[in-house]
Amino acid sequence: MLKIEFHCHTNYLHENETSYNPKQVIDYAAKLGYDILCLSEHYSPICTLERFRRNPLQTTEDFKDYAKSKGILLIPSTEYYFPEGEVLLVNIKKKHLQNILTIEDLQNLPDSVLRIAPHPFYNMSNCLGKNLFKHKDNIDALEYSFFYNRFYNKPNIKAERVSKLLNKPIVGTSDLHDLSWLGYTYTLADSKKTANSIVKAVKTNNISVITRALPLTKYLYTFYFHTLRDPIKFSRKLYSEFILKPSKSP
Repeated sequence: MLKIEFHCHTNYLHENETSYNPKQVIDYAAKLGYDILCLSEHYSPICTLERFRRNPLQTTEDFKDYAKSKGILLIPSTEYYFPEGEVLLVNIKKKHLQNILTIEDLQNLPDSVLRIAPHPFYNMSNCLGKNLFKHKDNIDALEYSFFYNRFYNKPNIKAERVSKLLNKPIVGTSDLHDLSWLGYTYTLADSKKTANSIVKAVKTNNISVITRALPLTKYLYTFYFHTLRDPIKFSRKLYSEFILKPSKSP
């Protein structure tokens, strides 16, 4: 069984995204016994901020050899912003990204690409939410987020229920922005250690989610990280309006 993190970020392209660099997350993942990492940097070709328009696959390209030396396979990935909500694209190539402008374009991706709905029902994030039902044919799997505690797990419970309703697999991830979040929730796959095999394992639901609730103190810190630490991200409305608002044509 391979231990996988499908959803993590670094400060390589987006300096303020995290406090750690790609080598640090690779080193820590290796220490925790991970086999596969997806450095899924944020991407939006219509964003007003230049850093969100940078090639999101560059991190993987520049650090794949370092990861290999640590026994980890990096799979090219990105967290792509659409007005309807974000989608994780795993095993994506640059030539594919150039042909994606709307969420409907996801239907044209090859079967080798895995399309995951991240944090689908967390209201303070750019989640698909109810749009998931409208665009269900463009999504292969739902995410079970690490962000919960033993007293509150409503968004993940809903994700599990919807995944069964839509007959979609569910993957566990860390949505990593802080190294201390890694290891609480992850995915195990019975698969060969290749990108195409991992994608196939998920799509055929030959996977399992391993998860444990965050301690309350870490949950509160994570809430602070995503809200009070950066007021711009405090609500989906503000985030969409001021960070990822499409540029107007001249």
